[in-house]
Amino acid sequence: MPPHFSKLIFCLLASVCLFSPFEATAASPFVTVDGQRFIDAEGRHLLLHGVNIVSKNRRANYQPRVTAEDFKMLRSWGWNCIRLGVIWDGLEPEMGAFDEAYLEKLDGWVALAKEYGFYVILDMHQDLFSYKYADGAPEWATLDDGMPHLRGNIWSDAYLISPAVQQAFDNFWENKPCADGMGVQDHFAAAWKKLAQRYKDEEAIVAYDLFNEPNIGSDNTALILEVLNAYALNVDKLPAGEEPITLQDVLDADNGKELRSTLTRQVGNMDFYQALLDAATPRCTLFESTHMTAMFQRVRDAIRTVDRNHIILLETNISANLGVPTGVQPLQDEKGQRDPLQAFAPHAYDIVVDTHELELTNTDRLDLIFRRHAKSGERLNMPIVVGEWGAFGAGTPGILPSTRHTVNLMEKYLMSNTYWDYSHRLEYSPCMEIFQRPIARNTNGTLLSCATDFEASAFQCRWEEDPAVTAPTSIYLPQRMAALIDTISVEPARSDFTISTPYENSGAVLVEIPPLGTKELRSFYIGEK
Repeated sequence: MPPHFSKLIFCLLASVCLFSPFEATAASPFVTVDGQRFIDAEGRHLLLHGVNIVSKNRRANYQPRVTAEDFKMLRSWGWNCIRLGVIWDGLEPEMGAFDEAYLEKLDGWVALAKEYGFYVILDMHQDLFSYKYADGAPEWATLDDGMPHLRGNIWSDAYLISPAVQQAFDNFWENKPCADGMGVQDHFAAAWKKLAQRYKDEEAIVAYDLFNEPNIGSDNTALILEVLNAYALNVDKLPAGEEPITLQDVLDADNGKELRSTLTRQVGNMDFYQALLDAATPRCTLFESTHMTAMFQRVRDAIRTVDRNHIILLETNISANLGVPTGVQPLQDEKGQRDPLQAFAPHAYDIVVDTHELELTNTDRLDLIFRRHAKSGERLNMPIVVGEWGAFGAGTPGILPSTRHTVNLMEKYLMSNTYWDYSHRLEYSPCMEIFQRPIARNTNGTLLSCATDFEASAFQCRWEEDPAVTAPTSIYLPQRMAALIDTISVEPARSDFTISTPYENSGAVLVEIPPLGTKELRSFYIGEK
């Protein structure tokens, strides 16, 4: 779940506050990785564009309230990927006893996604670590040492104020033994091994997202002090007329809404915002490069004993959602060589997420978040899939400028993405134009650039063809652009492209451009000149 704004207040004031190496080849029936590109089964550069489907309802055994009709509708929007939530408490409610009924339901969701042409990312989801406090780990794996659980004005405050939640995270990072003497992290890795064994041959599954939004635990206290200190040192950067927030303001339980609004205004100054984020950076990146990467490595090692086919996704700690740089490190195989199937899966939210002030989204803050994620992808030399972004809910027309800007940033950096999250009200959202948008989904060779001009209803992309790949470049165009097909321009135009309806009763258009058979730069354009 995306961080609520209180998570930001404290995260800004709180953060604000055994297999040998294996080769992944284009001939693989699975999606693979080549540098910073996802590669489909036909060797083409693949962009994933989809949505999260996650149930956190324990009484319903964590089963999403969706049907085949929902999948059919999402397919008609041009989406090709589902980030499907897995809850550890549902998977392994009793220590060492995996729930076969839960797994069979999961089989059904994967099969349904596959039937409707979706790739699947399995996301081990959590919020506040455990179902005891929100969702995630079963009770037997929640080692809170009997500490009290505290709630704030918003549920996610507990990350920063609940001794129980923080202790559960601390013990997880330290791999403290459970009742059977086996480390809690070892149990977690074994749960992933169970999933990997079951799905190792499932070609519809793209990747395993190992842990949703890891949290630093009790070190949040030190982060709060470090960021508060940075706040005090940079009050000269506050916008004119703004009074500094005091510690008493933060502690005042009745001051939450006003404090959030005040902070939103204040961090409109990017020098001020960046100073607060940078104060959190050393502690966050140290945690990620040590405890968090070590956990990912442990889980990777368990998965690779049974599954050499699927990509492993590396997330960031939750503060990086807002622009704190990440220190996550690539995973290694048993010989110390780089695992060839891994990708970077950050989340991206402006600080107004989960509030009624979405229209105050700041595009400069978005620029910083995506720029830093892109730099991390370059450092890691991995493809990027933004696992969560948006969370616009019903939304209002006033959020369209910032949502368009977000899409353009993902296009600029050629990032795959899965929107947070699916609900039946999405089809009535004023953001429909960003859900149903043109996508260069499968590119022969290397996609170099793409960009949507929402005002002009135009789209363009460039790529370099690979003569070793014989499959066509495939570009999805939403229904609103179908009337513009006469404006399509492909350069060089030495072959005919085809236009088809991708799905029955669909008004959308699929453009397929045969390759020229040479290493050549090509371009596509649709829209009024």
